[in-house]
Amino acid sequence: MSGGVDSSVAAALLLEAGHDVVGLTMHLWSDEGTSKAPCCSFGGERDAAAVAAHLGFPHYTVDFSHEFFALVVKDFIGEYVRGHTPNPCIRCNTFMKWQLLWEKAQKFGAGYFATGHYARIEKSASRIHLRRAAIRQKDQSYALWGISQEQLNRTFLPLGEMSKDEVRKKAAALGLPNAQRNESQEICFVSNDNYRDFLKEHNPGVLEGIGSGEIIGPGGKVLGHHLGFPNYTIGQRRGLGLTWPRPLYVRHIDVATNRIFVDEEEGCYGHAMRVEQVNWVSWEKPSEAFEAEVQIRYRDPGNPARILPQEDGSVSVEFLSAAWAITPGQSAVFYQGDLLIGGGIIVSAKT
Repeated sequence: MSGGVDSSVAAALLLEAGHDVVGLTMHLWSDEGTSKAPCCSFGGERDAAAVAAHLGFPHYTVDFSHEFFALVVKDFIGEYVRGHTPNPCIRCNTFMKWQLLWEKAQKFGAGYFATGHYARIEKSASRIHLRRAAIRQKDQSYALWGISQEQLNRTFLPLGEMSKDEVRKKAAALGLPNAQRNESQEICFVSNDNYRDFLKEHNPGVLEGIGSGEIIGPGGKVLGHHLGFPNYTIGQRRGLGLTWPRPLYVRHIDVATNRIFVDEEEGCYGHAMRVEQVNWVSWEKPSEAFEAEVQIRYRDPGNPARILPQEDGSVSVEFLSAAWAITPGQSAVFYQGDLLIGGGIIVSAKT
């Protein structure tokens, strides 16, 4: 329970279905001045406890702040230093919620694990399938590709068929104290969604050691100098400080030479990428190439592609129509219709 309305309504629906419910909230980040989002703040913990008291089930807060820093925050910093753009929410789901928190839940005697994510689980005789939410606009399955079959088999996602309006109406009807609480769209441990300031605060020596480097424009022309490549992401337009007849975007970050390459919009499309740390969710690991829709960021509508599994466990993805701003460090998730087949981390792209 994050303290938000989604996990609160999920708990209420489980109660209505006759389950015995115990609420668990993770305490992940200790700096109240930095953390503003419900899933990390003391305010979120208080709201979750208030909802549990209102609905009449026990609630506990578990301190995973050290584990969160080791498994999520350190990776977040390290990926930027590698010239990548990470998605910490996916690591939090995979390693914190469905691993550490689920292990803790079992110590409380829990037989199943539930969250307020908008996605659906479908069970067959041989496999557990993860599907998009019924309302595509609220679908959060993209962030759940790291879950194993064993974990899915013990998971409930009560909100998978509901819209956000329906969830809020349910919360209001139940008189939940957080029924009108605003959603947070920011990284929970980064104040004001400013990851650059966060990097300066938590890893200043490394950033200072990287230093400035050249910004290379169309045709190989040096257009200026950057302020340290971890301060930039693929597809970025604002803050480049460049003069050019048309808008320029970051196309590639070359860590080895400490250079950033920028191009006009049409030059930032990619035709292929390599994906590692692949987890096959709804399928057994395929041995042959197949076609699927590939989503390369949370709000990406997806692009048709041919996926070629490799012997080392990675996959090569060949887009049938070019994808814009393929970003190493982000997740690539493979779908056929609303079925989530699997996913992994983008490590390289070809334009």
